[in-house]
Amino acid sequence: MKVIAESLKYISEKGLEKLSEQVGKVVSTKIRWVLTVPALWSEEHKHFMRKAAIEAGIIEDLNAANLLLCLEPEGASIQCREDSEESLKN
Repeated sequence: MKVIAESLKYISEKGLEKLSEQVGKVVSTKIRWVLTVPALWSEEHKHFMRKAAIEAGIIEDLNAANLLLCLEPEGASIQCREDSEESLKN
């Protein structure tokens, strides 16, 4: 738990720093965090990730609306569509 929570904390802090550089003041409670998890993970594993996000200070409670757990294959598919050339999108 400690390793995952510290990793999430570091990544979120770096993300907030970068966002602040680009847009100015950032209110972290208005950010919707999306964490990808393996598709084979059980609900227990997903619950673990939510608890790690709380420990990292990303969310305040297990049912926080600003955290979305995305299955890795779905996240990869969405990113591939976003990265594809405009002619392929059409």
